[in-house]
Amino acid sequence: MLKGIPASPGIAIGKAFTHNQGDVWFNWRHLSEAEVEPEVDRFLEALQEVGVDVERVRRQVEARLGKEHAQIFDAHLLMLRDPMLADATVSMIRKDRTNAEYAFYQTLREVKHQFDAIEDEYYRARVSDLLDVESRVLAKLCGEDRASLANLDMEAVVVAHTLTPSDTAHMSRDRVLGFVTEAGGSTSHVAIIARGLGIPAVVGVETATTRIEPGDLVVVDGTRGVVHINPDAEALAQYRAEAERLKQLERTLPTLTEFLAETTDGVRVELAANVDLPEEVEMVLRYGAEGIGLYRTEFLYLTRPALPTEEEQAEAYRWIAERVAPQPVVIRTLDLGGDKLSHVFHAQPEMNPFLGWRAIRVCLAHRDIFRTQLRAILRASACGNVRIMFPMISGLEEVVEAKQVLEEARSELRAQGIPFDEECQVGVMIEVPSAAMVADQIAEEVQFFSIGTNDLVQYAVAVDRSNERVAYLFDALHPGVLRLIKGTIEAGHHRGIPVGMCGEMCGEPLSAILLLGLGLNSFSMSPSAIPEIKRMIRSISLSDARSIASEAMSCKTPAQVRAYLQRALQGILQDAEADEAGERGPHAG
Repeated sequence: MLKGIPASPGIAIGKAFTHNQGDVWFNWRHLSEAEVEPEVDRFLEALQEVGVDVERVRRQVEARLGKEHAQIFDAHLLMLRDPMLADATVSMIRKDRTNAEYAFYQTLREVKHQFDAIEDEYYRARVSDLLDVESRVLAKLCGEDRASLANLDMEAVVVAHTLTPSDTAHMSRDRVLGFVTEAGGSTSHVAIIARGLGIPAVVGVETATTRIEPGDLVVVDGTRGVVHINPDAEALAQYRAEAERLKQLERTLPTLTEFLAETTDGVRVELAANVDLPEEVEMVLRYGAEGIGLYRTEFLYLTRPALPTEEEQAEAYRWIAERVAPQPVVIRTLDLGGDKLSHVFHAQPEMNPFLGWRAIRVCLAHRDIFRTQLRAILRASACGNVRIMFPMISGLEEVVEAKQVLEEARSELRAQGIPFDEECQVGVMIEVPSAAMVADQIAEEVQFFSIGTNDLVQYAVAVDRSNERVAYLFDALHPGVLRLIKGTIEAGHHRGIPVGMCGEMCGEPLSAILLLGLGLNSFSMSPSAIPEIKRMIRSISLSDARSIASEAMSCKTPAQVRAYLQRALQGILQDAEADEAGERGPHAG
C-alpha cells in the first residue's frame, strides 16, 4: 500500500500502465552568424504554432468540461505570449549564437528555479503548467510527436512521474480508469481537470514508478489518497463493493441535487463547498452545494510577483459571488505565513511556521495589505451574498483588531461613494484550541463560527501530520477534539449564531452523523463529498443523531468512538437501502 495526496475522489481498479512522455532530446549547437536570424524566426514560429495547438486544446476542454476548466490553458497561452520569455530566449540565441532548443530550455530553467523557491503547494503546483509549455515548444522545435494518453488502446490505471494538464485533458474516461503520479498536489491543474472528468487520482506518491510494475493490479482510492498494489481477494472485494456503491450514488446525483439536506424529522442543514480556485465553481454547481462555505484567497497572492491590487481582488471575488448568487460565499481572508510572501516583504525563516507568523497575525502586522483585501471583499458584496471570515484567531483581541480594520475599510468606501453590503456578515474560524475555549466571548463579536478541524486537531493533539512517526495520533475523533467542537457549537448557539465546519471531518459520513447530533448548522466540504453526506442526513432524524452523538461522546478513546459510529452508520445505511428498495418495488413489476 502506498500513501499519497488525494487529488480526485473515487475508486479505480485496473491494470497499471506506465506512461513516460519521454524527454525531448536535443544537442547544443553553435550557430554561424548567418544562421542566427533564421534561428530566431524558427523559434518564434514554433511559439506561434504551439499557441494554435493550445487554443485547440482549450476549445476541446471547454466543450467537454466548461469554461472554468478551459481557463486553465489561459495560463499556457500567457506564457507563450509573454514577451519576457520570448525576448530572453531570442537574446540568448543572438548573444551566445546558440540553437533555439538550448536557449529556450535554459530560459525555462531560470523560471522553474523561481517556482521551486516557493514552498507553498499551490504555487509549486504551477510547475506542471510550465513543463507542459516547455515540452510542447521543444517537441515542436525538434519535430517530434509527444506521447498522448488519447491513444491509449486499453483500460488501465496510468502511473507516471508527472502528468501535464494537456495529458489529463486528453484522457479518455473509458480508457483511463484512474491515475497515480509521483509529483503534483491537490490544487494542481492536473488534479482539477481529473476532478472535472471524474477520474480517481492520487498524486505525490514518491515511489510510484519504481514500486508499481506495468500489468500490476492497482486500486486507486482517490478519496483517501491510498494506492493498493496487487491487493488480496478480501481487500479487492471490499474495494469493488465500494466502487459499485459510489457508482450508484453518482447515478442518483441528478435526483439528490434537487432535494434539500433535511433530516427525516424536517430539520434543515446547509451543505456548502470548499473552493481553492475559480475553476472549481462548476463542480460546486454540479454537486448541488448551497453556496461556498470556504473560499480560499491565497491563489491571488501566490500567482504573481507582486501583491494583487484591490481591483484585481475585487474582480475575482465579484466573479465568484455572481456565479453562486443568491447562495452565500464565505471568503476567508489571507491565510499564509510570512515566508510565503517573501517576494513582498522579508520574513525570517521559522522553526515551526504552523505555530508562527501567519494568517491573521500577518494581516494585523501589515494593515495596509489587510485593508486592501477587505475593501475588495466588501466591494464584491454589492454583487452577491458575501461573508467575511478571519482565520487563525487565537483570542478575542485579534477579533476586535480585525473588526477595527474592517470598519476603516467600510468608512473609506462610504466616503468614496463605493457601494457594498452594509449587512455583510463577519465570522471567524475556530481552529486554535484557545479560541475554542473562549468561544463564548468571541461569539459576542461575530455573526457566525466555522470550525477548521484540520488545524484544530493538529494543535489539540500536538501532531504534525507530515511526520510519519506520529501521524497515527492525528485523529479528529479524539475525545479531546470532540469536546472542543461540542463546546464551540454550544457557545455559538447560546449566543444565537450559527456554527459551521469547513474541515475535512464534516465530509466524512462517519463523523458527519456525530456533528449533526452535536448541532452543527452547516457543513462545508469538497463538492464531490456532498451527495453522500446529503444522503446520510436525509436518512436519519435529528433526535436519533443526537442519541448517537451522546453515546459517542461517552467513549474514552478514538478507537471506541470510531467503532461505535461505524455500527451506527451501517444501521442507517441499511435502513436507507431497505427504504429505497421498497420505493422501487411497486415500479419493478
